Amino acid sequence: MIQKHKVVIGICSVTVLVLLACSTTQVMPTLIPTQQPVSTANPDMFSTMVADAAGAFLTQTAQAAPPSLAPEMLQPTETPIPTATETPVTSLTGTSLTKMEDGSTQFIDNLAGVRLTIPPGWVTVRLNEPEYFEVWSLTVDDPILQQGLEGIQNLDPARFRLHAFNTQPDYVYQGAGSRINVVYIRDDPRTLEQVAEDEKQPQAFTDYSLVSSEFQVRPDNLELFIIEEQWRGFSTTNASLMLYYTGVFFKVPSGTVGIDLLLPADIKHEVVPVFSQMIEQMTVFTP
Repeated sequence: MIQKHKVVIGICSVTVLVLLACSTTQVMPTLIPTQQPVSTANPDMFSTMVADAAGAFLTQTAQAAPPSLAPEMLQPTETPIPTATETPVTSLTGTSLTKMEDGSTQFIDNLAGVRLTIPPGWVTVRLNEPEYFEVWSLTVDDPILQQGLEGIQNLDPARFRLHAFNTQPDYVYQGAGSRINVVYIRDDPRTLEQVAEDEKQPQAFTDYSLVSSEFQVRPDNLELFIIEEQWRGFSTTNASLMLYYTGVFFKVPSGTVGIDLLLPADIKHEVVPVFSQMIEQMTVFTP
């Protein structure tokens, strides 16, 4: 059975960080999970992976109706390409991460054939790459970010390609912030319709609801499946809050790509437009 692997999300509230392009020799200390996930959902489901990787923050336990991603926000547009401040170096897993002159970060997956620009203000890391250890070394006093790094440390970087933590006050609510993830399932034989059916299965989360799901086709003929969900969880400060999730899935010649966002539902109106614009400007190319 092909695993669906919902993109791993542990919502993290972080202090303002600046990712350095240089490598670090800091060795990340051994991390011990503070709490085992309690999800009883199908372990092959993407949404189950959300809880499994997030640890205590996504412990399952007033629904807020999050907005649907506006169709017009998901169409590719011509936007200026910012200048890179460094020469990108491709990792062994086929990804590159480049800091741009305008403060954004360009992520390229050379295997999947996807190019994304992460806006300024997001801390972007790839597992086992220099920036991952740099973020760890800069935030040893931040338990929330530590928990986020702990939640992803044992994942397979061949599938889990990128994690972006939000660092700005407007993206943080009750000690929980926002998170974007990119996953690539190579050689996934499922059609996009089959991916959609898998993703729409009910999840064993407290106060879970499937908010919306739809297919969209961009002018470049790229078909997207978009899903919105929400459920109740606890932050690292034990605050009970509703979590909002949206995932965008599409097929590439070599498999399936998913890009998703998880955050407190109370700040979705501030964050969802940023995510939508990122998807709008995404480009897909032939590797």
